[in-house]
Formats: sequence, structure tokens, C-alpha cells
Amino acid sequence: MGKLLPYLRLVRVGTLFSPAADVVAGMCLAGAPWSNRAVAGVLAGVCLYAGGMVLNDYADRTIDAVQRPERPLPRGDVRPQTALALGLALLLLGCLLSSWLPYHLLMAALVLGYDFLGKRLGASGGVLMAVLRALNLGSGTLLASELSPLQSQTTQVAAVAYGCYIAAVTLLGICEDLPAVRARTVLLLQAVPPLAAVAALAWIASDWLPPVLAGGAAAGFLVRAARIRRWDQSAIRGSMTWLLLGTMLYTALLADAAGHSVEAAAIAAAIVPARAIARAIALT
Repeated sequence: MGKLLPYLRLVRVGTLFSPAADVVAGMCLAGAPWSNRAVAGVLAGVCLYAGGMVLNDYADRTIDAVQRPERPLPRGDVRPQTALALGLALLLLGCLLSSWLPYHLLMAALVLGYDFLGKRLGASGGVLMAVLRALNLGSGTLLASELSPLQSQTTQVAAVAYGCYIAAVTLLGICEDLPAVRARTVLLLQAVPPLAAVAALAWIASDWLPPVLAGGAAAGFLVRAARIRRWDQSAIRGSMTWLLLGTMLYTALLADAAGHSVEAAAIAAAIVPARAIARAIALT
């Protein structure tokens, strides 16, 4: 386990439930059935995400040596060449698992663009990551034989809201590395994800439960954030952890709104191990 731990840290193993949940939620919105292709599609999303995490650390290894010396590459737990090979292998595996190669090739290109260029472009990097995660959610629709106009519309609303959610979280991550940041800016960025999720669920759901549950979670999160007086790196990282876990609450409620209670329950249940892992292996 000691030899494996640096690699688990490298792929941010606790976050890997989230991209799987994205694809499952997209399947539920599209009415796609479970099949071998569906399982492969979920795994493709996970592999692309994991590869992106590894290549993120490879691209940032010099910066991390100063800002995050606890990460595997600065600590010398994993060689840079090994990390590069692992990241590219995971991207390749994700594309090989794809049921529609051009779509996942585009996602892999966006991963490379974000890791090696997008992050250095400030807000543009947030937009790039938003598009990437929205596409991952939308990849579940590729597994449906056809989409009705209503399904297409709900998927688009869910994906746009998810993009707004992820863009705000990505920009919040940039704030984590700044020497000083205004509390108002941090609070504004933290308000976007829950509000986007509530708005999308209110539009999509045919009953009151999903938006009400999302609204309750959003209120609790925002009250907690409002009580924090000093937004240092630790405080921002803590809020980012909850927001990253919140992506699974959003996708669980999307699945429930689409009438797939089993998938919704499975996604929601995955929050528990993800949170447990986050206590030992940072999600950010």
C-alpha cells in the first residue's frame, strides 16, 4: 500500500467517483440503458479525468515544488517520466474505451490543452475546464439510441449549469494560490455552483424534491461560507473539497429528476467513500 499511495495521490483517487457520476447522470437524462458500452463509457470518462490529474501534476511540478511540496512529484515519490507516461496511457485508454472515438479524442485534447496551456490563461482555463466537464456529462447521451427534444433540452440545461459550476470551482482553485484574495470574490465564486445546480434542477425536475434538496444543501453550504472570516489557502481548499463532493450531489439529483432512483442512490452513496478518502488524500 505504501508504494501504491503516491499513485493514488497522483490521480486524486477520491475525485474519480465524480466523472463516473457525470456519465451516469447523462445516461439517465438521455434514457440510455445499461450495457457493456455504457460501462465502457463510464470508465472512459474516469480514465480521461485521472489522466488529466496526473498530467496536471506533471505540468505543474516546478510550481508545486514551491507551493505544494507535499505532492508526489516534488517529494520524489514518483519520477516525472513515470507520471508523464501514466497520464498519457490513461488518456489513451480512455479513448480506446470510447464508443464514439471523435468525442473522447476531443475531450483528451481539451485535457492536454488545460494542463499545459489553459491554466496559465487565468479565467480562460476555467472556461476550458467547464467545457470539458460539461462534455463528460454529455457523453452519457452518446449511449442512447436517440434523444427526444425534451431529453435533448434537459441535457443541455444540465450541462450548461454544470459548466458554470465547474468554471467557478476552477477559478476558486486559482484563488487558492494567490497571496491575498478578497473575501467578496471568494464568496461570489462559491455561490455560483450551488445556485447553478438549484436553477438547473428547478428547470428539469417534474416534482419538487430534487430542487428542494439541492436548495437545502446550497443554503447550508453558503451559511457555512458566510461564517468564515479569513479566506486563506486552507479555508479555500476546504470549501473546494465540499464543492467537488457537491458535483456528485448534483448528478445524483439529476438522475433522480430523470426518474432513475437506483442510479441516484448509487451516486449519492459514493459521496461517503469520496469524503472518507478526502480526509487522507486531498481532492485538490
